[in-house]
Amino acid sequence: MTVRYAFILYTSGDPEARGVLHTAEGTRKVSTLMTTIVLAGGFAKRLWPLTLDRPKPLLPVAGVPILEYIVRQLPHEPPPLLSVNRRFAHQFEAWASGAGHRVTIAVEETRSEEEKLGAVGALAHLIDHHALDDDLLIIGGDNLFHFDLSSFLSAFRGRPLVAVYDLGDPVRARRRYGVVCVEGSRIVAFQEKPAMPASALAATACYLFPKHVLQLIPDFLSTVDRGQDAPGYFLEWLRAREAMEAFIFSEGWYDIGGRETYIDANLHFTGGKSWIHPEARVVDTELEACVILGAADIRGSHLTKCVVDDQVELEGVRLSNALIGRGSCIRPG
Repeated sequence: MTVRYAFILYTSGDPEARGVLHTAEGTRKVSTLMTTIVLAGGFAKRLWPLTLDRPKPLLPVAGVPILEYIVRQLPHEPPPLLSVNRRFAHQFEAWASGAGHRVTIAVEETRSEEEKLGAVGALAHLIDHHALDDDLLIIGGDNLFHFDLSSFLSAFRGRPLVAVYDLGDPVRARRRYGVVCVEGSRIVAFQEKPAMPASALAATACYLFPKHVLQLIPDFLSTVDRGQDAPGYFLEWLRAREAMEAFIFSEGWYDIGGRETYIDANLHFTGGKSWIHPEARVVDTELEACVILGAADIRGSHLTKCVVDDQVELEGVRLSNALIGRGSCIRPG
């Protein structure tokens, strides 16, 4: 299958400019030429029906799109490159325009999960089509981090660098996250979603690759089967060939893959309270750890750990652990 990329929006900075970070302490220059890529081209089936007609990175967390939290931390020069699919490209364009962000939007010509390349395959096409030859900062468009990105960049020493979250207990990583083992800051082993994790250090979707690693990606893709070109498999393959380092943090991380982590991220920003859209009507209803995304009408109900989309009508129901799609109407009988 041939995948074509179309570059929809490009706002160029000075090609010799160095990255500029915007932090709580003000702006700060990054010490290396670097291109930033945000991977946002997935179809998020685990969050259907919420993501049937919207991309996961634009789902709101406490009323703010996931992608907004990410872009606020990124170096602003040159503008970050946002990798998206054709199905949702217009929504990303509208978001960037409405929010006033200077980004480059690269559209992968796919409209379904079945057509899509893996994340590393998509990255290889971006590198080739855009003739990238800088160090790469790569961030997953569904990951929220609470560490200072400038500290991560300062830890870069010319070797592949992975942001690693300390879960505190290896059991939390079981069959869920790739984990690393370290000696000091050096990564000495990597496991992709193991049944018996060897550590509590989860590899997040935040990497910094020196530019020479870009030349190794085609070699990796030539050796793996379809479905195994996820970033975790590439990191495992790369570790056997390159010295890699870990940036270990514990400030907080949400890998928003499904309902539970999406709700958890919202609760973090609301101080543990359910988040309710300003246009929602909630009458004689008890909400426990819920997210109400739009102008829903909920009456005489009890909801626990649910996400309710826009234009939903609920009356006299008890629901738990549910994703309720746009326009649904649920009543007794």
